[in-house]
Amino acid sequence: MLIRDNKKSKIYFPDRVIEGMGKIASYPLTVVEAPMGYGKSTAVRETLRATGLNDLWINIDDDSVGNIWTEICESIGSFHEEVSKNLLALGPPEDKTKRQEALSIIKKAKLDSKMVIVLDGYHVISSESINKFLEQLAMKEILNLHIVLITRFMEMKSINELSAKGYVHHITKEMFELSSLEIKKFYKLSGISLKDKEADQIFAITEGWYMGLYLLRESYNKNENIELTKKMYDLIENTVYANESKDVKDFLQSISFLKDFNINQAMDISGKTNVENIIKEIICKNGFLNYNEKSNSYHLHHIFSKYLQEGFKQKDIAYKREYYERIANYHLAQGNHLEAMDNYYKIGDFENILSTVEVDKGQSIYIVDQETFRKYFEECPKPLRQQHPIAMLIYAICLFSFNDMERFNQVCAEFEEIIQMDTIHDRESLLALKGEYEVLLTFTKYNDINQMLVHIKKAAGLLKQSVKFLDTKSSWTFDAPSILYMFYREPGTLYHDVQNLKEAIPIYSKLTEGHGSGSDSVMEAEYFFNIGDTESAEILLNKALYPSNRNDQQDIVICASFLNARIAIGKGDYDLALEIIQSMYKKSDNKKWSGLLLTIELSQGFIYSSLSQYEKIPAWIREGDLEAHKLYFPAQPFYKIVYGRALLIHGDYLKILGIADELMGEASFYPNYLSLIYIQIYIAAANYQVHRFNEGRKIIKRALSDAGADQMYMPFVENCDYIKPLLEEILGEGLYKKEIISILEMYKTYRIKIEQIKKKNFSKNKPELTARETEIALLAAKGMTNNEIGAQLFISTNTVKMALKSIFSKLDINNRALLNQYFS
Repeated sequence: MLIRDNKKSKIYFPDRVIEGMGKIASYPLTVVEAPMGYGKSTAVRETLRATGLNDLWINIDDDSVGNIWTEICESIGSFHEEVSKNLLALGPPEDKTKRQEALSIIKKAKLDSKMVIVLDGYHVISSESINKFLEQLAMKEILNLHIVLITRFMEMKSINELSAKGYVHHITKEMFELSSLEIKKFYKLSGISLKDKEADQIFAITEGWYMGLYLLRESYNKNENIELTKKMYDLIENTVYANESKDVKDFLQSISFLKDFNINQAMDISGKTNVENIIKEIICKNGFLNYNEKSNSYHLHHIFSKYLQEGFKQKDIAYKREYYERIANYHLAQGNHLEAMDNYYKIGDFENILSTVEVDKGQSIYIVDQETFRKYFEECPKPLRQQHPIAMLIYAICLFSFNDMERFNQVCAEFEEIIQMDTIHDRESLLALKGEYEVLLTFTKYNDINQMLVHIKKAAGLLKQSVKFLDTKSSWTFDAPSILYMFYREPGTLYHDVQNLKEAIPIYSKLTEGHGSGSDSVMEAEYFFNIGDTESAEILLNKALYPSNRNDQQDIVICASFLNARIAIGKGDYDLALEIIQSMYKKSDNKKWSGLLLTIELSQGFIYSSLSQYEKIPAWIREGDLEAHKLYFPAQPFYKIVYGRALLIHGDYLKILGIADELMGEASFYPNYLSLIYIQIYIAAANYQVHRFNEGRKIIKRALSDAGADQMYMPFVENCDYIKPLLEEILGEGLYKKEIISILEMYKTYRIKIEQIKKKNFSKNKPELTARETEIALLAAKGMTNNEIGAQLFISTNTVKMALKSIFSKLDINNRALLNQYFS
């Protein structure tokens, strides 16, 4: 895309446009294909002007073959009068014989210098004979003759074949689309300095469309707001939409609210059977509908989509209701429950909203959606709510996860009204509802396993089938990566807590189709790990993985994997720890664990904080940006474990002391005693670092007293790099001898392993790679195969293999995954 600064008469071309347009004189035929408003003509004109090429510019404004042929011939007359006369006498090349004669006439013309004939507006031409003539003209490769076709769409059937053979240089709209960085340069020429975020926002709206950028710039100049204007909508109306058939308009309106869609989805939404033909017609005529080959789906350009949505507002109520209902039913069938509920809400169909909630079981409801979700229930008439008791229970468990206990209690009270009413005449159904309610009440006693077990046993006595309200694939851990963290409530109870969970989980899992399976073994493994028995911990981890994988309990698998990574770190096996973390991310990228990304990031943050690698801790954790990431409330004190260590290794000692009460208060809410132990250690360490020795000793003694009752040594071992002097002083006083001796003994081995990992993987004196090795290593780190790397760098696959062998040897690593670590 070229951009002219009228004040300074400067033109801005992205490099790819300069390079692409510069090839016009290297090909017999150049096709510049892009929708209206991409600056095609200007780009060609300025290129010809800059290069000094002779050109004949023909603007095509009608589809008459005779008129077009006459105009071409007359233009040729300006540099070769005899050829012009002969071509005019021959007439349009509408058959094979005439095409051959016309080609013969042109070939006889000797051009002393390069001549470029530009046909601007070529999409107006529908003549197949003209297409064939130009194809054959290109293949003749007449010396110094170059043709440029500027068109909104191209129907030349053999264009791909001709391009592959080198006869045609095909420039598409992708070349003209401006990136966020180029948008900043464009606006800068007009005296507007955009921030990166603003440039990204403009790109999201315009998708790099030049005309859209121009019109948005006008709006920005007036009020510094990035918003679509009536002027832009009028432009689309007059140049694109008004010329479409009713069939196309109806189709476009039907898909205007979809982010993307495939052929079958478009048929379901629009109710049309000729969708493929409609889509082909739209793509041929304008660039507002794009195809993604990778996902085999289409999406409307953002601006065009907004234009259609504005038009939708003018439709009558009956049209809108029928449309929203159709869209809602479509989304429901596709399993897009949030979208279904949203569209049912638009027509006040609360019956279907509640039915959808019952199908979804809260699986799609995340913290960011909580206000919308509350709205559905609070605006729903009470009698209708009471006809959907399972939906009420689903609503209640969502409220609990949002920590909205006031509304949770209100819903529980309303549910109790339902089961006390005489409207439920079937005794079995009533007992089932009471059983479902007992399962819900287990969460009201979170995290007191004894009390939870009471409700679990009551539910087991009432239910003859699995619970209906609970999403058994949802996170049992509420985003926390540790089971022990969840249920360790007070000093001296940990062993009994482990045994109680071992009793509770088999009963609970049977009622909930395996929900929470394996969590009891993970908690027991964590217990042994924290007292220093890693062998028992590893045995139990393997025991936990079988039921958790079998029942697809992703969060329990993550908890097991996280503990496995911690064990690997303690053994000095950083490669294994990193492989475990990256494996979790890979599953998240594949959308298998996408809802547990925050849990994975907490796990990663903990591992890197234990290695004192501050910059490798996810930014939202180390910067304390909890609000932006909306962790479920029960997991927030674990976040503070990682955040506190991040503050410690960053030297923010005074900040730790400043927020000490807040940290202790949050950890005490349920309580989560593991979090309390870590926070006490951080506060003691911060006090020591700022020479408040008495305060440091006082609080570390309290932590030792409480944690010592359960032999919870690992939190101290992991932070001995900051509290070892305090522990040695207290040991010198003859206090907590058993606890401190055990901690310091464990720390001897732990410290050696940590230092080995740091030296090997985080030393600043990294070995140097050659320039070629660096190229290959960077591509391999991005996940490219040897074949892909070879193709990109124009080297053999064997060369890539040998280079990677040398790279691995220099860096002392054994897999590609670790290359990310080296370059991060």
